[in-house]
Amino acid sequence: MAVNDRPNPIAQMLRYTIVAILTFIFVFPFYVVVVIAFNDPIDLMNGYPLFWPNIFSTANFNTIFHSAVLPRAAFLSVSRTVLGTIVSVVGCGMTAYCLSREDLPGKKFFNNFFLFVMFFGGGLIPTYIMLNKYGLINNFLVFILPAFVNVYYMLIIKSYYVGLPKSVEEAAIIDGCGEISVFFRIVIPMAVPVLAAIAVYSAVGQWNSWWDNYIWANKQSLCTLQLLLVRLIKEADTTTLMSGSAFSSTTQTSPFGVRMAATVIVTFPILIAYPFFQKYFISGITIGAVKG
Repeated sequence: MAVNDRPNPIAQMLRYTIVAILTFIFVFPFYVVVVIAFNDPIDLMNGYPLFWPNIFSTANFNTIFHSAVLPRAAFLSVSRTVLGTIVSVVGCGMTAYCLSREDLPGKKFFNNFFLFVMFFGGGLIPTYIMLNKYGLINNFLVFILPAFVNVYYMLIIKSYYVGLPKSVEEAAIIDGCGEISVFFRIVIPMAVPVLAAIAVYSAVGQWNSWWDNYIWANKQSLCTLQLLLVRLIKEADTTTLMSGSAFSSTTQTSPFGVRMAATVIVTFPILIAYPFFQKYFISGITIGAVKG
């Protein structure tokens, strides 16, 4: 009896329906955020639009873009994202390589040590004392150096290294390569998927981070884009409390509209960059999670 390989139309329709529903659930909230961000602030007093701005306006974005410190804040955010990502990938990649070596003295101790510090942090005050001792408070490097080794990222890379074929490394050593040459010329090219995935994770974390800026580097000259947006939202909320309404006639802004505009500004670069790293993101995390 021949086997019918044609898909069941009912099952196929059910799958498409589920995918469509899930897509709507995930996409529609962000679409509403964009609609509200481009809606006129005064019109927001009458309610929030869902499908299209009732009165199209860029007033909410103008409130943010008219800030005098915006260019410097954006430059600092891009700088910390690029440098922090590079430092994190290099630090995690090299540490993971060391811990993946079978002949590493004290390997079990180091593995347990990193697992311990991943689950138990030093606390806010001890961390502040340590950073202050090393001169990192109100220093741009406070965004970069603490991210040198992220234990979670390092363990993902380590599990990927363990799954790489040892025969290639052994052949390179026979040909006269040392450990450093093996790492940079053999291991790194084979580990591009997982390293790219970690780079995406690290870049998103650096780009979205504002709490460390608020605690460790609160000087105006070190204000990043994310902290600037947080302050603008708080200023808009303060204006609302003082005026007693959801709209300030003096600033022509709506606090909720400013909040939605800030969400669009912060999210847009990530949405643009993600498609270029999607294949590395999925393959790297999947392989790194199941091997080791």
